[in-house]
Amino acid sequence: MSVRTTMRGRWAKIAVPLAAAAFAVGGLGVAQATSTPAVGHGEMEYGQTVGFYKGSPVEFTYTKGFFCDTTVAATSATGCEVGQIFNRAPAASYDPLYITVPLGFTVPPMRMDCPSGLKCVDHPATLDLTRLAAALAPIFKTTPAQLLPALRDFVTPGHDHFLTNLNNGQPEWWDVQVVGVTSKAVYDDIHEHGSFSYIQKLISAKNPNVVGPIPTNLFLYFKAL
Repeated sequence: MSVRTTMRGRWAKIAVPLAAAAFAVGGLGVAQATSTPAVGHGEMEYGQTVGFYKGSPVEFTYTKGFFCDTTVAATSATGCEVGQIFNRAPAASYDPLYITVPLGFTVPPMRMDCPSGLKCVDHPATLDLTRLAAALAPIFKTTPAQLLPALRDFVTPGHDHFLTNLNNGQPEWWDVQVVGVTSKAVYDDIHEHGSFSYIQKLISAKNPNVVGPIPTNLFLYFKAL
């Protein structure tokens, strides 16, 4: 059994199911919230997920709720959106967190760092994806106008995590950037490589099945080891 499979089994034991939607929120390791969050701020939870760093699995340990810059307009209940970069960061120092999202196909839940159908610790439950309506409409064989209502408060899709450094194992804020993948074969290939450098090669080569990185106003707080 692989290290990554073992880690998934461990986190799966503390997963908290959430009702499914068109996409379902990904997630693992949810702890009880200590307060009701304001828009743009997540509940204070403690838990763990996994991710990729240079081809190897790493563990993420979360100790703060998410942050979304509310100076960026968002129609989601959480105040979080995809498609426009933040104006205000929660700290002077932060690093990128790249997340790959499957578009137009499904991935087995336990093959994802934040599986569809579960709520990921310290992640927002919904996102405003309206800025992506024109790009998503052809994938789902509809028009931007027809898709727009569903994107205003869209349930966060399942995804994988990729880091370019570990910040010396110290907790910090991570700037979430989205990479959309429209081919299952390409998604599986990215998963097997387990490295953002491979994703960057695909983007640089203008692979038609890989789009991004797409900016957001979302930050997550964790340490990675």
